[in-house]
Amino acid sequence: MRPATAAEALHGLIRVRPHGWLASPLPTSPAAAAERLHQARRDHAGHPAAGGPLEVLAARATAAVAALGTPPTAVLKVHADADAYNAELLAYAVVGHCRVLPRLLGAADASRSLLLEHLDDPFDWAPADAPAAFVEAVAAVHAAPAHLDAADAEALAPFRLDRLTAAPAPAWIRDPDAWHTALTLCTRAYGPEHVPVGHLDLKPEHARHRAGDSAVCLIDIETLRPDVTGLIDLITLPAVLRQAGRAMPGPVVRELYRAATARHGARWTTPDLRAALIAYQRATGLATLCGLAD
Repeated sequence: MRPATAAEALHGLIRVRPHGWLASPLPTSPAAAAERLHQARRDHAGHPAAGGPLEVLAARATAAVAALGTPPTAVLKVHADADAYNAELLAYAVVGHCRVLPRLLGAADASRSLLLEHLDDPFDWAPADAPAAFVEAVAAVHAAPAHLDAADAEALAPFRLDRLTAAPAPAWIRDPDAWHTALTLCTRAYGPEHVPVGHLDLKPEHARHRAGDSAVCLIDIETLRPDVTGLIDLITLPAVLRQAGRAMPGPVVRELYRAATARHGARWTTPDLRAALIAYQRATGLATLCGLAD
């Protein structure tokens, strides 16, 4: 059976966190979450988008999320875990300038909260070019580190492909040789100074529009990392498109992605991209490539 979601597509790679890993979980009742969000909003009182009514959108142990204003103008997000909060801040430092992402309006370390641009208009999956537009947005995020300013590029230098290729493989990698093969092929496509971001939280419902703009935007980048490469997102794309009712053969999705990355400056060839996917599967223990390497 083909994977039905991005999470299923990553079977074999995903490492489940141990029970009790979250030291201070947030309340999961909407009323208690609203109270925590109201407290956090005080840290953003100076921003004009932080006012208005607060509507809880999610109340999870890991994070609480609310829309602010009528109509909503911003999203307020509170993290339970400091590492998760810092990881999302890092993601914004690396790719936050990318136009396909909601803008970061503010951050408060004391409450581990982020104030984000609100993107309410859902993406229309019906048009014939909808899958290509979605893949284009993913490719844009992967290319975004090429446009870092000098200060951010220097701060993120440890995550450059040349540094990662020269370093020992991370502990979660099962086959270090295959890992370095995948990184070498990514370097050929993007160049040695590129920061290889990946692991977007790709879901059909996370595709949105800005009001009055038809371009695709991707919300919720808290899982994005600068050390896993964009291959992890390519591997999930067939499942996400299937979930959206726009199923496509793996090779077609791969070539959509390759063409999209080329428009953003990458130099993937079909043989290199297939080889990188196969190496990534060996390196990480992925159960399937969803036909992408066919």
